[in-house]
Amino acid sequence: MSAERWAAACHNLFPSPLFAFRLHQSEELNQQLLVAIQALRQSDPGRVASNVLGWHSRGNLFELAAFQPFQILVQAAIAECAAALGYGQVPIRPANCWVNINPKYASNKIHDHANCLFSGVYYVQTAESCGNLMFYDPRDARTFYKPAVQDFTAFTADAVAHTAETGLLLIFPSWLKHGVEPNLSDTDRISISFNYVFG
Repeated sequence: MSAERWAAACHNLFPSPLFAFRLHQSEELNQQLLVAIQALRQSDPGRVASNVLGWHSRGNLFELAAFQPFQILVQAAIAECAAALGYGQVPIRPANCWVNINPKYASNKIHDHANCLFSGVYYVQTAESCGNLMFYDPRDARTFYKPAVQDFTAFTADAVAHTAETGLLLIFPSWLKHGVEPNLSDTDRISISFNYVFG
């Protein structure tokens, strides 16, 4: 931008935040979660939501004693996200929490989480090519007129892929559309998802 001609600035309006928390020591927590998840799967036939070919548990994990250490971890991360976005003084509580197990070729359809404030996912078990988490541009108006571009940036891309990594916790606004690519590995992709609401 020409300093001789004008003083210019670019303001990013209405950003879509994605918070990433990498646990320093996740091995012990993940082993505890895997034991609890396997026991849960034996007693829960699962349900169909966004999952395709995968197993989706009931949404009551935060009510179960085995998942209390995980809830404490998530609650602390949610508090940091809320403070960063200006919601530090707003009462926020968990709405639901569930497990997704995606075996080979399983995926999750594009969706959002209506009537929620924050959504998130924690990766308990992953492998290379087990399926990226895909985020999609929520601005519907961009589909009306879109020029061809050669350089994909945060301003020109229609979707952003985020690699699933064991021990990674992601939190994002519930209105942000997302989905999961098919698991092309021979290892089950195991994650725990959750929603938080006002109140």
